[in-house]
Amino acid sequence: MLKFIGFVCGVFLGVSLAASPKVAVIGLWPLPSLLAFWTDAELVYIPRTSYNVMQHSINEKYFPQYKEARIGNNENLEALLALDVDIYICGFANLKICSGLKNAGVKVIELSTNIDNHNSKKTLEHWLVELQPYFAIEAKNQKLIYSITQIEKLIEEKTRNIPKPKVLIIHRFDKDNITTGYFSHYLIQSSGGENPLGYGDFKSISVEEIYRLDPDVVYISNFTPLQPKDFLEKKEYKGLKAVKQNRVYKLPLATYRPFAPSLELGPILLFLAKYNHPYVFEDLDIKETFKNYFYEFYQIALEEKELDLILNPNAKTGIHY
Repeated sequence: MLKFIGFVCGVFLGVSLAASPKVAVIGLWPLPSLLAFWTDAELVYIPRTSYNVMQHSINEKYFPQYKEARIGNNENLEALLALDVDIYICGFANLKICSGLKNAGVKVIELSTNIDNHNSKKTLEHWLVELQPYFAIEAKNQKLIYSITQIEKLIEEKTRNIPKPKVLIIHRFDKDNITTGYFSHYLIQSSGGENPLGYGDFKSISVEEIYRLDPDVVYISNFTPLQPKDFLEKKEYKGLKAVKQNRVYKLPLATYRPFAPSLELGPILLFLAKYNHPYVFEDLDIKETFKNYFYEFYQIALEEKELDLILNPNAKTGIHY
């Protein structure tokens, strides 16, 4: 808390001005970008993977302050407590660190990454609501969640009585080992698709299983450097329907990797809906959608090169350190 002391007409005045809270983020990779674009937080400590995404995305231009934060993945309790921090934010999965911080008497916000079977909207809403007591974001939180809900309804109405394409979202692709799961189910169902795998934890799927599923559409997340052209050129997948029809797409990346909950969930659902149902959404301009969204929610007028970066993300954002 900053304090201003002065005298007006001989009368003593003492006014407290709230400084931007200093925040350390432990383990929750999407949070630094969310805090950067949605709050006035001063990032003091962030995960290394979060730093990598920010370095190779539009965060680099609009929130260069991330470079001033300390970065790391293997958290040490003593080192964290030594930081000049007002708030520590950690995930329930980081149980030992979270407990140690709370036992030390510092302010800790614990967040879950799984609300209602990895429902992206409900998980994002949970994060935003938990942050409300510390940042002046309640009104725009409500506006954002309302916007996402309206997009969900629009997609549901437009695709209600038509066949749903079978969709696969590749979370990671490491040495031909494909993993999927978690948030895939919500993203596919909420964009007018069918998830032939159903909801479940992260799982590896073999080439044989992919052929059994034979998806109509394949999306590649930003948790892997894999590009659509790389997948299309792999001989072992040449027989897939999605490959034959050239329906393999890379997910956009605005402030963070949208396989996980992100502030751009609404535009991402529209992106998925457009490629799941190209005839139904043929008039939808995704570039214009992101442009309008950024202006409405962040008061940022994106330039053409920034829109291109969102829709054609740097492959380096998929690298983990």
